[in-house]
Amino acid sequence: MGKLLTIEDDLLLRETLTEILEVYGHEVIQAGDGEEGVEMFSKTSPDLVICDINMPKMDGFAVLEKIKKLVGAGELPPFIFLSAKTEQKNVQHALDLGAVDFVSKPYSAPELLRLIELRLNG
Repeated sequence: MGKLLTIEDDLLLRETLTEILEVYGHEVIQAGDGEEGVEMFSKTSPDLVICDINMPKMDGFAVLEKIKKLVGAGELPPFIFLSAKTEQKNVQHALDLGAVDFVSKPYSAPELLRLIELRLNG
């Protein structure tokens, strides 16, 4: 199992996601906004990042750009965006920035767990 960083400003969604991931054996580090997410990333070196797009202080796109600068493109861990904004331009922008997946909210836990396992073991 992996060390996962979840960056989500909605407390209930963040805690629910954390509980699900921990039940499946993952170590989870939580961040409540983009700035905290970048800080936690630099302190913890997670194996995978799950990040909301629409957040106060710094959106998910800016988070991914800052993390890429911290580690370099070749060392970026798998980055999965979660968002209710599913317009094709947002999906394409996320993938262009280096995200490996874009999951629409609301998402199913089995779907997300399958993607996480694929990215951690693939």
